[in-house]
Amino acid sequence: MKILNRVKKIYFVGIGGIGMSALAQILFELGYKVCGSDIKKTPLVERLKRKGIEITIGHSNKCPECIDLAVYTSCINPENPEIITLKSRGVKLISRGELLAELFNDSVGIAVAGTHGKTTTTALIGHVLKECDLDPTIAVGAEVPSFLGNAVLGKSDLFVAEADESDGSFIKLNPLYGVITNIEEEHLDYYKDLEGVLKAFKVFSSNVKSGGYLVVCGDDNNLKNILKNYNHPAITYGFDKSCNYRATNLRIRGLSVEFDCLKDEVFLGAFTLSIPGRHNVLNALGAIIICKLLGIEVKKIANALKQYKGSSRRFEIKSNSSGVTLIEDYAHHPTEIRATIEAARHLNPKRIIVAFQPHRYSRTKHLKEAFSRAFDKADYLIVTDIYSASEIPIDGVDSQTLYNAVKEKKNDVCFLPISDIVEHILHIVSKGDLIIIMGAGDIGDISNELASRLKK
Repeated sequence: MKILNRVKKIYFVGIGGIGMSALAQILFELGYKVCGSDIKKTPLVERLKRKGIEITIGHSNKCPECIDLAVYTSCINPENPEIITLKSRGVKLISRGELLAELFNDSVGIAVAGTHGKTTTTALIGHVLKECDLDPTIAVGAEVPSFLGNAVLGKSDLFVAEADESDGSFIKLNPLYGVITNIEEEHLDYYKDLEGVLKAFKVFSSNVKSGGYLVVCGDDNNLKNILKNYNHPAITYGFDKSCNYRATNLRIRGLSVEFDCLKDEVFLGAFTLSIPGRHNVLNALGAIIICKLLGIEVKKIANALKQYKGSSRRFEIKSNSSGVTLIEDYAHHPTEIRATIEAARHLNPKRIIVAFQPHRYSRTKHLKEAFSRAFDKADYLIVTDIYSASEIPIDGVDSQTLYNAVKEKKNDVCFLPISDIVEHILHIVSKGDLIIIMGAGDIGDISNELASRLKK
């Protein structure tokens, strides 16, 4: 690990981010002195502080002394006072992606990329390896109960990492096993168009080490095109008969799914997931392949998968009181929204009420038409203000514009400020309803309040 040679004290600017906090924890447990800052207190920040990591709330030019290395994310403004101060001191600064690559690339690395499903697929792989005593290091973009957080420092040379494509940094990773769940138009503020997205994923694919495998969803048309010119070992999975690993005979039973897995059309085994949705069957197939490549028996894989209970903000049931089910979900792309609502339909609710917070002006602008159709299977929709994620507002792009686009196709939709959502839901909800608090921003903060109020 060249960058980390002779480094003792590492400072994280924005340590509370889901990716940053995972790396901070791993480095702290490796014995480095870790400290950092974040704009506000969060459960992740508080957990790191309980471990003994010194964290300052707010960004100022008063950074700690004797810092050897500073880490930042792409959402940190170059004019951030801490960045300016650290540069003036001559402190070496690296991105979160560079740090992940530094830790990851010398390992037996399993990197999971894709527009949707990469968090769950990463967590599933890590969970199975952990349950089967392979003792991996894991860095994932959500808090997973079986990991007691979003990171695990293992003793083996296995490293399972979620490969975030949002800022292009995932192309710095050199995995032995690379997984791509799907590819769609996303993060167009960075990539500009689908061609730019595809180009990055082609680079990621080419970075798979000799002797390893690229594992991809063979149902995805964009991935099919990448495989046409891919000259290294690849394994496909999906529902299509052309895939090497195929799921068949699905039995969706509320919050669980059972399916049979065929390998090259020969029965491999029967599997049960304790998480809902057809989309999670695809995530599980990717995990099954990786675990098979690592030599784990099918029966052990099946037992471990059944025990996986999900992760935070991924169809997380927050309350089931008075005949009303409350779910929090991270979905923020039209495809994810459709999959989440479809999974909710299998619980047979009287109505599905969705409160949605758009995430980023750029995503709202580029995918407005797709968003307008994504809520078809919801019975009632509440749209609230866009969560900027540090983006500068774009002229003509706001939640009202999105609301108008949805309103053209759907009658049961309203627009509310986030502060009014809880009271509004309590006013309209009735027994048998299912509520989804949906989005990647801070809308999740209201789910605990709503859960408490529903119980009363």
